[in-house]
Amino acid sequence: MYTASSSSSSTIGMENAKMIKGDIEEGEVLYPGLGYGENQLRWGFIRKVYGILSAQLILTTLVSLATVLYTPINDTLRNNSGLLLLFAILPLI
Repeated sequence: MYTASSSSSSTIGMENAKMIKGDIEEGEVLYPGLGYGENQLRWGFIRKVYGILSAQLILTTLVSLATVLYTPINDTLRNNSGLLLLFAILPLI
């Protein structure tokens, strides 16, 4: 199938195969045999998932910022360990 010697014809053959299939780093094809519509659907799904993760990260940052910097909330949580425990366990339910 392949020989140990390197020749220019094998390099040209690889370039032709690359031009036919497309370059995966261009972002056009996720893997060979995938249609254009399916590819757009998958990229849309990836964008949606990263959008949701970004929104969760921003919301978590804002809530923790408010908890740490807003003195009445900070004092309430320091003085009431039951409420602090409830807020710590609530996300797990």
